[in-house]
Amino acid sequence: MRRLSQSGFSLVELVVVVVLIGLLASGAGLLILQPIEAYEDQVRRQQLVDLGEMALRQIARDVRRALPNSIRVRTVGTGSAVEMVPVLDGARYRDEQQNGFAAGVADDVLDFLNPAGDAAFNLLGRLNNPLDSNSRLVVYNTAFATLYANAANNSNPGVITPAGTTLSLGATAYPNEDRITLSAAHQFSQQSPGQRVFLVDDPVSYVCNPASGEIVRHENYGFDQFQQANPGGSIAPVITRLSGCSMTYSAGSSQRGGILSIEITIDDSGESVNLLHQVHVVNVP
Repeated sequence: MRRLSQSGFSLVELVVVVVLIGLLASGAGLLILQPIEAYEDQVRRQQLVDLGEMALRQIARDVRRALPNSIRVRTVGTGSAVEMVPVLDGARYRDEQQNGFAAGVADDVLDFLNPAGDAAFNLLGRLNNPLDSNSRLVVYNTAFATLYANAANNSNPGVITPAGTTLSLGATAYPNEDRITLSAAHQFSQQSPGQRVFLVDDPVSYVCNPASGEIVRHENYGFDQFQQANPGGSIAPVITRLSGCSMTYSAGSSQRGGILSIEITIDDSGESVNLLHQVHVVNVP
C-alpha cells in the first residue's frame, strides 16, 4: 500500500502568523486611536473656551453698564477682584427756569448752592426703571475714591445721596419731565457740565481666586469705603476649573475711556486654555 503524505501548519508558523496579525492590529489601532484622542482633546479645549468666554462676557456686561469712574481693582491672594456700581437709569436734571414759569415752580431746578440741600428737582425726560429702597442718585462722580467714601459715610454734601434716602417720581408743570423727590434734602457737591444724573444700585464685585479654582459674583452687600477681598452679600459662582487669573484697569480720563483687562487660565484633564478679554469703559460723568 502507498502511504499518503499529509500537509498543514506547524506550530511555529501559527505563532508567527498570530504575532504578525497582532502587530498589524496594534498599528491599525494606533492609527484610529490618535485621531479619536485628538478629537476629544479639541472638544475639551472648545468647552473650556466656551466656559471662559461666557464668564468674561458676563463680567463685561456689568462693566459696560457701570457708573463712570466707579471701577476699582485689587489683588486677592494670587487672583484679583473688580468692583463697580451698576447704573439703573440716567437722565439730565433741569438747571435753569423755562420761559413763562416763575422761579421755584414745582421745585424744578436742582440747587447746588443751598447749604440745606435740595429735596426735589425736575428731570429732562423720564426714567424707565422703577425706584427701590437701594436706589441712589449720583451727580458728577469723577473718582472712585470719592464715590465710595461719600456713599459709605453718607456725606452731605457729596456726589451720591445717602443710604436710606427714599426717591419718588411725580408730575411736573412741564410736559415730558419727571420730578424726583427725596425724602431728605441733599446737597450735591459738584455740578455736571452735561447736567447728568445717574440712578444707581448697590455695588457688584467679581472675585477670581485660583486657590479655590473659581470666579464668584457678589451683590447686595452695600458700600464700603475700601475694597474688600470678600465683600459678602449674595454670592453666585461664575466659572470653575480656574487655575490663574489677573485683572488690571487703566482708568483713562473724562476725555478718554478706560480699559479693563481680564486674563484667565482654565484647566481640565491636562488641557489648559488662556483667555484675554479687554473691556472699553466710558468715563464721561
